[in-house]
Amino acid sequence: MSFVSPEFALLALLFFPLYWALARWPRWQLAGLTLCGYGLYATWSLSLAGVLLGYSVAVWALGRWIAPPADLIGPPSRRRLALGVGLVLAVLFLVLAKYYEFLRASLATLLAAWGSHLPLPVLDMVTPVGVSFFTFQAITYLVSMAQPGATPRPPGQVLLFLGFWPTLFAGPILRAEPFFAQVDAGRFGRPHEAWRALYLILLGLAQKLVCASWLAETFADPVFRYPEQHAGLAVLAGMVGYALQIFLDFSGYTLIVTGLGLLLGFELPLNFQQPYLARNLQGFWQRWHMSLSSFIRDYIYIPLGGRHGSWARTQWHVMAAMLISGAWHGANWTFIVWGALHGLGMVAFNLWRDRAWPVWPAWLARGLTLSFVTLAWLFFRADSLDQAWLLLTQLPATLPQWARAGDMPVHGLVLFACLFFWFSRHAQTLEHWAVRLLQTLGPIGAVPVLSALLWLLIQLGPDGVPSFIYYRF
Repeated sequence: MSFVSPEFALLALLFFPLYWALARWPRWQLAGLTLCGYGLYATWSLSLAGVLLGYSVAVWALGRWIAPPADLIGPPSRRRLALGVGLVLAVLFLVLAKYYEFLRASLATLLAAWGSHLPLPVLDMVTPVGVSFFTFQAITYLVSMAQPGATPRPPGQVLLFLGFWPTLFAGPILRAEPFFAQVDAGRFGRPHEAWRALYLILLGLAQKLVCASWLAETFADPVFRYPEQHAGLAVLAGMVGYALQIFLDFSGYTLIVTGLGLLLGFELPLNFQQPYLARNLQGFWQRWHMSLSSFIRDYIYIPLGGRHGSWARTQWHVMAAMLISGAWHGANWTFIVWGALHGLGMVAFNLWRDRAWPVWPAWLARGLTLSFVTLAWLFFRADSLDQAWLLLTQLPATLPQWARAGDMPVHGLVLFACLFFWFSRHAQTLEHWAVRLLQTLGPIGAVPVLSALLWLLIQLGPDGVPSFIYYRF
C-alpha cells in the first residue's frame, strides 16, 4: 500500500488516534506498531510478509547467538565467528532474493562467449519489497550485537525494528543502536514537533504528487520510453527532468515518512541535505541518500581499510564502495556502470584535491558536479546499457536538431529548475517560517489551511496512485 494512496490516508486517520490513546501502555503501543508494519507489508503480498517475519525471527536468533547471556559468553573469537556467519546469512538472503537470476544469466552469457556451458537452476522467487533496506538494517543490528557489553533485544523489538512501517518499503536505512535508544528512552508514543511533521508530510506530497509526477510525465518518461524518437535538446531535457524527478520523488518520500515518524514519536535519520548544491562528488554523497552513503562508509569502506594504506589502495576502497552502492540499487549492469562512474569521479576528485591543484569558483564547481551527476543518472534510469548508449549518441545532435524538442515545454523546465534551486538554497528558512506560521495559526486556523492545500495538491496531482521510484530497491 502506497503512502500517497487514499486507502493509506483512511487507515492513518484510524490508526494514529488509537496509537496515541495507548501512550500509557507502551508495550501495547509497540505491539500495535509492529502488527501495523507487517499488516501493511501484507497488503503488497501476504506470503512475502511471512518471509519478512521469518527473516526477522532469524535475525533475532542470530543476534542471540552473537551476544549470548553474560554467563555463556566465550572468547572474542567465538563472537567474531558468530558475527561472520550472521552477516553471510543476511547477505546471502539478499543475493538469492535480488541478484541470483542476474548473476546466473551473466555467468551463462560469459561462459557461452568462451564456448562453455554450465547449467544453473532457475529460482522462481519474487523479490520482497524493500529487501535492500531491511537487509542493511539487519546488518546494523548484528554488528551492534558484536560490540562488548551488547545485550540481545527481545524478539518483539527486533520485529519492530525490521518491520517499522514508515521506513519499511524505501528507507531511510535505520541503525539499530539509535533506534533502540529511542525505544529505551520511552520518547515514543506521542507526536514530536507535530506542526513540523505536518509541514514535512505536505511538502513531501507536493514534491511527489505534483513536481515529480509532472517531470516524469512531461520530460523523463517520453525520452526513456522511446529513445529512438528523441535527440539533442529533447534528450537533454529528459536527462535534466529525470535528475530533478528522482530527487523530488525520493526526497518527497523521505519527507513524508519523516513526518509520519515524528507523529509516531520517532526521529528518523536525515537522508537529504540539498545534494544538488554540492561543489564536488564527495559533497554530493555527503548530502544524497545519507543513510545509505553513511552505511557504505561505516560498514564497507572503513572495514575494507578506508584511507589506511597507499593512495592507490585507498582509491580501490572508494571504487569498491561505489560499485557496491551501484549494485545495491538493482540487478542490472546499468546500476553497476552508474556506481563505477561515481567511483571514477570520486577518484578523480581525490587526485585533484591531494595534488593541491587550483580550486574552482563555487559556481563552476557546482555546475560541473551537477552536470556529472545528471549524466550518470542516464545509466541509472535506462533499462539497459544499449538504451543508455543510444541516448548518449542522440545527445550531441546536429544544430538544427538542438532547436527541436518536440512537444516538450523546455522553457517551463528552465523556469522550474530556477525555482527549484532558489527553494533549495532557502529550504531551511522556508521550513522555519512555515512551522512558525502553523504554530501561530493554531489548530483552528491551521487545519483549514492544511486541508485546502491538500485538496489543491490532489487536484494538481496525477490520476491514480503513483509509485515511488525507490520502491524498486
